[in-house]
This record gives sequence, C-alpha cells and structure tokens, in this order.
Amino acid sequence: MIQDTLILGLNPAWQRLFLLEKFLPGDVNRLPKAEEFASGKGINCGRVLQLLGGNPIMAHFLGSEHGVRIFDEVAASGIRQIPVWINAPTRVCTTIVSKGQTTELIEPSPKITEIENEDFVQTIGDCWLEVSRIALCGSFPMGFRSEYLFALDLVGKRIFIDAVNDIDPWLGKGVELLKLNMDEYCKLLQRMGIPQVTSSPQFWKMTASTLLERIPVQHLVVTDEDSPVRAFRMVDGKFQYLQLTPPTIKVINDVGAGDSFLAGWLRADALGLSVEERLCKATAAAVARCEVERPWNLNLTRVAALEAELFPTIEKITD
Repeated sequence: MIQDTLILGLNPAWQRLFLLEKFLPGDVNRLPKAEEFASGKGINCGRVLQLLGGNPIMAHFLGSEHGVRIFDEVAASGIRQIPVWINAPTRVCTTIVSKGQTTELIEPSPKITEIENEDFVQTIGDCWLEVSRIALCGSFPMGFRSEYLFALDLVGKRIFIDAVNDIDPWLGKGVELLKLNMDEYCKLLQRMGIPQVTSSPQFWKMTASTLLERIPVQHLVVTDEDSPVRAFRMVDGKFQYLQLTPPTIKVINDVGAGDSFLAGWLRADALGLSVEERLCKATAAAVARCEVERPWNLNLTRVAALEAELFPTIEKITD
C-alpha cells in the first residue's frame, strides 16, 4: 500500500496574523497590515509534511469566501485535497504575536448539517482505500457525526492522532501515535480516572505506564512548550520513555509548532526511522517552525542541523 497520508483536519481556519513590537491589552493598538493565509491544524501539518518530502491528502470542511480562499491556496501548493463544501462560513483565527508572546482570537467552528455529514462519508470513502496512514488533527466542527468516521474500515490503516476530544472510539481500536500537549495529557488522565500527582518524581512513569496499559497506543508523546518532549512506549512488555529537551531559540511565531511536530513524526515514520530518529525529526521541525512567521517557510537546512544537534542529547529510560 502506498505511503500517502490522509490528514483529517476537519476544522480549518482562515488565519489573520499581526506581528507587533508591543501589544497592550486594554489599550488602543494600531495594527500593521495583517498577513492572511489558510491555517488550522490539518493544513499546517500537511504543508510541513509536504516540505519534508511527504505526500499528504487533506480532507476538510470548507464554507463561504474564506473556504474558497483556503481551497485555492492549498490547491496552489500542489497538495491534493478532499473538500466537503458546507453552508456555514469557515471560521477566522486572529493571532497577535508580540515579543514572543502569542494571543489568539478564535471564532466558533461552523455547524455541520446532517446532509453535510452524509456528504463527508461519501467523499472520504472515495480515497479511503488509497491510504495506509490516517492523521486526525485537532477538534471536530460542531454537529459533526464522529461515529460515521469511526465506523469506517480501519483494516490496514495506521492511525496518528493529535487531539484529545472525541477520540475514545479510535483509542480502543489501536493507535500508532497519540500526540498531546501537557494540558491535553492532564485532561485525558482526568477522563480516565488516573491520579495526577505532578509533584511526584514518579509522575511520568506512573501516569504514562498506566495509560499505556489501558489503551492500545504504540507511542504516546507529550509536548510542553520549551519543556522536555517525552515519548512513551512498551518494549517487550517493559515501560520505556525517551526525553528530549528542545534548544533555546528566538521565537517568531509558535502557532502550529505541534502541527509541525506531527508532520516531522509522520515523515520519519514513512522513512522507516527509529523512534529516536522520529522524535528528533519531529522536535526539529517544531523548533524550526517557531523561528519563522508561517509553517511552510520552514528552513529544511535548519531542520537537518537541529536533528543532528538533538540526537546525542536524547535520554532513554527503561523500566
């Protein structure tokens, strides 16, 4: 089966980005001209995956003039996309970046009708047999019938998830990668009734090992901004985790860093790299993304240099 990756970024956004020297909440801020472009977790991941040499296929709900703009921009990039056109307008996300600090204003997601849900099932079925890997990126729009998605045949599919809400049906079926940030990780622990004693030096071992015993996930990865990235798995019945500390950099725009991380992992997985190499490529992509305004301005030479720099610093802990 071919290595195409179907990216389910079902809740895209039209991005408006302002880069300011100084942002004063509660005061009058005269903004420069906005940078505007297609965005959302699925689009960010797909664009970076393409840059890294992957072959993504994007599926998303699109509506109104912003939906048309997103479609045109993704099409111009050469990425194949599977749009489901809806009546509700695609949301707008406004991001203000000042001195490394990011403020996001995100409109509510569109509401999907029953007819649009049925269109999605029909449309996604047209390419389902073509792909071996499915990446679920972010939240679902309002009204989306997720049971339609989870009812699709997963035989021969490898599932990669960068989300925490409404994912339990897939977690029970087996997932190759579950990538969460720290807030999402704590939310999942709470949902599963796993105690969170963050002050304990055994916090990661106790929580991650318990989680992996309960759900069939091959790799569990938790990111936490500039804190160490942690990857957990079971190896021959023994709990193992890897830890990697990102380098200190000048952050230009960190929105979409997690999406770039997933793209790096997906590319490394397609290349058959080791888990250590996947962790390095993913972290390198995320770090390099933060050094540029837009995800697809990624400097591939910088990514390669970061991979080489990070690999010797991996900490491997085996129980």
